[in-house]
Amino acid sequence: MNLCRRLWKYILISIILYALIFLNLDRIRTFSSESSAIEFIEIPRNESKTNSFIAHFKDQNHSYQFLTVPKKLCTNNTKLQITILSTAGNFDIRQAIRDTWANPNNSKHVLNNDVRISFIISAVENEFLSFALQKEIEKYDDLIVTSLYESYELLILKVHAILSYKQNYCDSADFQLKIDDDMAVDMDGLFDSLSDKRLANVDAISGIIWKNSPPVREKKHRWYVPTSLYSQKYFPPYIDGPIYLIGRNIIPKMLEEAKNYNQWVIEDVFWTGIIAKALRIKQINWSTHLLRYVIELIPSRLKCSKGKPLIYAVHNMKGPIMIHDGYKKLKGVKCE
Repeated sequence: MNLCRRLWKYILISIILYALIFLNLDRIRTFSSESSAIEFIEIPRNESKTNSFIAHFKDQNHSYQFLTVPKKLCTNNTKLQITILSTAGNFDIRQAIRDTWANPNNSKHVLNNDVRISFIISAVENEFLSFALQKEIEKYDDLIVTSLYESYELLILKVHAILSYKQNYCDSADFQLKIDDDMAVDMDGLFDSLSDKRLANVDAISGIIWKNSPPVREKKHRWYVPTSLYSQKYFPPYIDGPIYLIGRNIIPKMLEEAKNYNQWVIEDVFWTGIIAKALRIKQINWSTHLLRYVIELIPSRLKCSKGKPLIYAVHNMKGPIMIHDGYKKLKGVKCE
């Protein structure tokens, strides 16, 4: 008897659920079509510019597009183009950056358009996330959205997109800064360093230089490099990936030279090491001006030099709270 009651109960619930779904099918279809039909902001049209690009390598090619770019473009006044590597879901982190070091109220150079700051992300298929991104684009106008697939293994392509964007949408700027979204920056301190030829050059790459780094030969490691790709005992000197500055003159040369090499996984070794060595690009060491870990945010490191704060960026800021805290400490240094 109890079994029959349970059976009838399940049948009744099934009928009710079916009726609800059937009766609301048109509403569900309408919602689905409206949500998925998200249109990114139209890219500014220019006869001399193309929206389709190909990342050429010796062993393979990848075509991609910029689905949207900021409406506010670089001007003749723009000296530095900053492109921040981010992922679609990192809304809170992007907002923390906008509220701190990328905020025009906190930097005279951002306010004056001496610096253009954008985030680069890949498009997503999730309709709710796409809708949120569309609202973010409309509100802030600072997202570069590519058709590239989001993957650590394909960061080399994202950097290709950064260089292509610089060349096609901000060519007049002297420098391109590639930076990850887990960094806090003293924006004006960094910008002012660009006028020092010992720290920045339009024919050079600046950042923390790594030397005598051996390739990882363990196949399961994320940084595995087979001998068929690179057989030497050590990588050539390269610039640490979280932040590096590239001079305007070498960007087209780097994109062209990449065609002569197979595609890599480790983007910083490839672009700032392998390619830089082939082109004999000068590397400028910023190790005294950058901190790699949050634990280095201590008074003994946050010193002054010639009346200005010595450190202008710190890496490994895990989350928006740390970005706010790191920025506050960088800007809290008082120099006489």
